[in-house]
Amino acid sequence: MFVNNTKSNLGADAEFLPWDNPDSLVTYDSYLKWLSYFNTVIKPTVYVLCMTTNIINCLVFRSQGLRDRMNLCLFVLAIIDMTCLSYSMIYTVTMCIRIAKPELGEELYVKELFYAMGVNYGWREASACINVVIAVERCVCVLFPLQANTIMSTRTMGILLVSIVIGMQLAFVTAPAKRYVFPVYDNTTGKTRWTVTSSEPWKNNQDLMLYDKVEDTLMMIVFPFFTFAVVSSATIITVVKVRGAMLWRENASSVTSDAQGQHLALTKMLVVVSCLFVICRIPWVAITLARIFYPSFSSSGRQANLYLVLELVAHYFPYTHSSVTFFIYFSQSSRYRSHLRRLYSSSKTFKG
Repeated sequence: MFVNNTKSNLGADAEFLPWDNPDSLVTYDSYLKWLSYFNTVIKPTVYVLCMTTNIINCLVFRSQGLRDRMNLCLFVLAIIDMTCLSYSMIYTVTMCIRIAKPELGEELYVKELFYAMGVNYGWREASACINVVIAVERCVCVLFPLQANTIMSTRTMGILLVSIVIGMQLAFVTAPAKRYVFPVYDNTTGKTRWTVTSSEPWKNNQDLMLYDKVEDTLMMIVFPFFTFAVVSSATIITVVKVRGAMLWRENASSVTSDAQGQHLALTKMLVVVSCLFVICRIPWVAITLARIFYPSFSSSGRQANLYLVLELVAHYFPYTHSSVTFFIYFSQSSRYRSHLRRLYSSSKTFKG
């Protein structure tokens, strides 16, 4: 780690990353290689896929009509997913700078990580909230089919979506003010590295430090667990209820109306979307639980490098989720395929 005089010069409360801990299962150089690979190879690939598929999603749902509350919800989800991944590309740009100019790139990357990550978290959690809305809305439609339109109108859905986007950005608005990034000379490697501590205004104010702990616990632990639990529970209830309804219809009558068929197809599609969200959320939940019950597995513990690598991997699961929803819509919804073919035919006619 650092020489003794480093910590005494910077203060005992500096939040060092113990990248040189000999007990670490992963070296810091290995973490840097993973970081470079994910940012310069995997993320650009996912980005191209995400932008392409979600632009198509936006066009199709707009064609279907945004007066339908679920079309509006899926349209906004596609926009938020594109915005989230587009914003995160600043880290890819910085990583490219880091490869060309290591010292400058290191400084820019760490500063962006702690000063700009709050915005990215806001977009990510807004996407998670909309997935909660999708799961709950479908559950309500299955449980109370006659009252569903009264409970949630398109106008109410629009207000809720705007509130989610604004609320999630406000939830992380203090992130840049809470941290101070500074250079540290590492005698082990002979290089200057950048680390982070609490900013002076926060460090000298007990109320702000308490708020910091409460906010981090609420938004980084409680809220992700909450969204995971709500989507999981609502999806399970929906699946059980739909299976029961299908069995009852099979026994009662062999005739199914077009409206019932479309409603069932939409429900199946949205259940698959919710299931994928839950699967992509599991790595983040597992890492959070491990960090709580195994303190060494954290950004300030002995296994900091391993934690950083796995946290990096967990970040890419939501990106993957946002990139493959198109394939779910296309495979599960005949209406989606019909509107997509119509848009394709219109584009060919326009070009001709």
